[in-house]
This record gives sequence, C-alpha cells and structure tokens, in this order.
Amino acid sequence: MQVSSPKTIGTAYTDFTSARRLIEQAEVRPDQIFAIFPGATLTYGQVHERARAMARGLLRLGVKRGDFIATLMPNCADWVVAYFAGLMAGAGVAAINARYKRHELKYAIGKCDAKVLLTTDHIAGHVDFVELLADCLPGLGDQDDPTKLRLADAPDLRALVLMGNQVPKPFLSEAGLSRLGRDVSEDEVARTVASVTPDDTAAIIFTSGTTSMPKACELTHQGLLASWNVFANTVGLSAGETVWMPMPFFHTGGVGPMTAVLDRGAAFMTQPHYNAEEVVDLVRRYRIEHLYPGFPQLSLDVVDHPDFTGGDFDFVRSILNVGPAPMQRHIQGRMPEGAPLHNLFGMTEGSGIVTFTTPDMPFERRAVSSGYPRPPTEVRVCDPVANVPVEQGVAGEIQFRGPSAFKAYYNDEAATQATKIDGGWVKTGDRGRIEEDGSLTFLGRIKDMLKVGGENVAAAEVEAFLQALDGVKLVQVIGGYDARLGEVPVAFVETGAGAELTEEAVISACEGQLSKWKIPRAVVFMTEWPMSATKVQKYKLHDALPSRFRQPEGATA
Repeated sequence: MQVSSPKTIGTAYTDFTSARRLIEQAEVRPDQIFAIFPGATLTYGQVHERARAMARGLLRLGVKRGDFIATLMPNCADWVVAYFAGLMAGAGVAAINARYKRHELKYAIGKCDAKVLLTTDHIAGHVDFVELLADCLPGLGDQDDPTKLRLADAPDLRALVLMGNQVPKPFLSEAGLSRLGRDVSEDEVARTVASVTPDDTAAIIFTSGTTSMPKACELTHQGLLASWNVFANTVGLSAGETVWMPMPFFHTGGVGPMTAVLDRGAAFMTQPHYNAEEVVDLVRRYRIEHLYPGFPQLSLDVVDHPDFTGGDFDFVRSILNVGPAPMQRHIQGRMPEGAPLHNLFGMTEGSGIVTFTTPDMPFERRAVSSGYPRPPTEVRVCDPVANVPVEQGVAGEIQFRGPSAFKAYYNDEAATQATKIDGGWVKTGDRGRIEEDGSLTFLGRIKDMLKVGGENVAAAEVEAFLQALDGVKLVQVIGGYDARLGEVPVAFVETGAGAELTEEAVISACEGQLSKWKIPRAVVFMTEWPMSATKVQKYKLHDALPSRFRQPEGATA
C-alpha cells in the first residue's frame, strides 16, 4: 500500500541553503532573537556576524565546499555559531554526539574525515571536552602548529577550535580562528556561500543502525527544510514565534526544527542540560507558542510540573509527543484549550519527519496515529521479506521516498545501497500499516534496535564492545522494560572457561567508554542459550529478564 496526501504549501526547499537563509534573515531582522538559552540569547545579527568571521578563518585553513567540519558540544550558543560558520565556509557539519565517550568519539572523528573540530569549554563543569579529546587522540599534546595538526588517528584533522575562555595548546580560540581569516575577502565568503546547492550535505548525524558502529548519515539542506516544513506548516509557525526544542543539536530533533525556525524568522529555546523547572520558567517568560519535546521523558516532566497549569499557559498553540495513547491523553489533558497534541513517524534517514498528524484529525486519531506523509513524500508498507507492497491494513515494513530522504551514509556505500533501494525508497526497518484514511500507524521495530529514552541504540554496537572484554565468550543485548525510558539495555553474557566476571565488572568496563544510555542496566550470566539451527533466538531471552525489567501487564511500551 502506498500513499501521499493533499498538497501543503510551504517555503520552497529546492533553492534553500541554511547559510543563505541566515544572511537573508540577518539583513531583515538583525536584532530579533533567534536562539534562547538559560541566561543568554542570540539575535540573527549576532549569529551571522560571529559565524561569518569564523567562516573566513575556516576558509584560511583550507576548508572548502564538500569538506566536513565537526562539532562536539551540547546545546549551547557556541554550537549555533559553529554550525553556521561551517555552512558559510561551504562545509557540511558532522554533529558529533556530545555524550560520546572515548571509544565512540575516536571512531566518529575518524569516520567523518573532518578538517576542523570545534568544541567549547563553557560547560566544562559538566564535561571536559579538552580532556576527552586528549584522551582519544594520542599525541595531541605534542603538536607544535595549531593550524597543521598531525594525528595518526585523525589524519584529515588540521585544527581544533575551543570556543571559551581558557584555550590550551594546540587549540585555537574563536578569536584566533577569526584572526586567521582577516585576509580572506568578503567576496570569497560570498562566492563560497553562493556555490553551495540545496543538494549539498548540510549535516552529518550519527545514527546507530543494525551494524556494530554508528553510521554517518548525510542530510541535505533541502532535505532538512522539506522535512521540517511539515512541522512548520502544520502548527502554523510564523515569524517572531518561538519553539521549545530540548532535543540535542546532534539529533534531527534539534537541527531539524532549528532549520524550520531559521526559515520562518522565528526563535527557539533550548538548554545544554535538561531541567524541567527551568523550562517551565522560560516557557512562561518568553511566552513560547510551540512545544516540541518529542519524547515522554521530556514532555511529562514539564506538563506534570506543579507550576505548569493549562490556564496559565494559554499562549501555547501546539505540542509534539511520541508515545502510547494513554500518555497522549494525559498530556493533552494538561495542555491549554486550543493547543493540539501532535504525533509523527520519523527517523534520521528521513531528516527527522516522514509522517505527521494534522490539526483536523480528531484527538483520538492523533493519539494513536503517526499521521500522513506530505507530498512529494510518499510512504508504502511492504512485505519485509519479498519487499513488495502489501494491501491496505496489512502490517509490514514502512518505506518512504522524497526530498527529505538522506543522501548517503558517508563512506559506506554498502550500507547506503542496503537502505536506499531501487526507486529511491528508504527501508526503515520499522513495522506499520496504512489505514483506510491513508494515515500511518506505527507498530514497532523490525530491526534489532533499542529505543532508550528517545536515543537509538544498536544492540550489535553494545555487543561488539562487550565481546571484546576479557573473559566474555558470547554476549547478546536486548531491551528491558523501563517505566521512564521505555526500554534499557540488558546484557546476557556467557563467560569463557575459567573466567570469573561479575555484573559490576562488566558494567564498570563500559563506563567512560560507552555513552550512559548504551550501558547495560543489568547483566544476566548464561550457560545455555535458546538456539535455532545456527543463531540465538533473542526473543526467548525476554523470558529470562530479571523481574524488574519485565513489562507489567497492561503497560504500553
């Protein structure tokens, strides 16, 4: 079954690049707020001025159209400036997950071939990125020239930029990078910005698939806008309005809505570290019209906060949450009248949004439905084995195609061809069905993927890391139920002959090497496995989960 929906009018994505749009917005509304952070704001003019100065420095370092720079930061003002600096230098931006630890960070830096990496010390009280980079890049402290790094583990990396106050060698400061570009003409910047096309890669988002390590998913300028125009058109986002978007910039739920905000001349509010009380205060202070928390662990803490009452927040016009129907009913009941709750189906490979509910859908439909595709995006449901479309109402693999589809997995042609198949269709690995009205219902995951509080975790990635530990003979990872995060990793481990491992030792070995949400919450030691002819039958491992990780009767995952 294949569907599209009636045409929705929005900004043309076919001539859009984020750098050009920033320049246009800075000319029209230089003093209007673009970004709101706790204790700080950035106007369109400020972002443009700082980003342009840094872009000249990047060009002086030899960055050119088609190259990549990398960012390693949480949601902060520095990230916004660094992102647009990279785009104005003609580069795509590899947004490295700021929660990565040594094992993952070293891989990501090498994977994206970044010419320059930009980080910050403004949140050093939470994460010391300088120390983390020194740990994963041996020889960093021995570098003499901060503009010509020579690192065996990152041969393409020419420079590291630390946006902050105390900048050790061999890092460049933001001011130092800008000074490097003083002899780069404004005409050269203008020519570079003009040379970038909507089909060029704007961002690389690292997404864990079914392979053992994250894939570098290339998203284009037009793809991001085409995807997030769906959100902007649906909620009626207008110039001067504000969106709360707590998801990280290294996630499509961060960079995506920011793209829509930029295009519409609106503003967004976010935080380096999520704090519900602070969110409620900022929503009230800035009278934020659109709430885009996305996932329950972000939504519920805000709408259930004692200071959040629908009557006091009657300026709110929409909210987005992906969750089971009982949760949707609860959240909608906490919202002011006239603020519909929306749902969606999306993924990184779709630049964030594939289908989205509509305001004219009755709430009970929005509570259970993932909504409709917006043309020219098309969605179909196929038999996951034969890969042929199934009839309406029959469950199968969700597939889609359209301008929001990812460009490629960088430097991974085999994975790209396995996911982006003939006709431009993208295989999602997710189950769903198309209803009589043409809407999509999401039914769960086909691929071996955990969803931990909104973060995708490939079981194979965690398994590959645990398999390398001394004493581990075989390991399998599945999702255990968690009332707050939905599911969490649980590892099943068989030890080698004579090996003595404890649960504490296995979990401790992961700390500092894997991100917190990937670390198993429990370890179950096995001597026999439920097997088919050749493989462990993972679904049978659920019967061996510790009782605290089993889904209670009546609960919805």
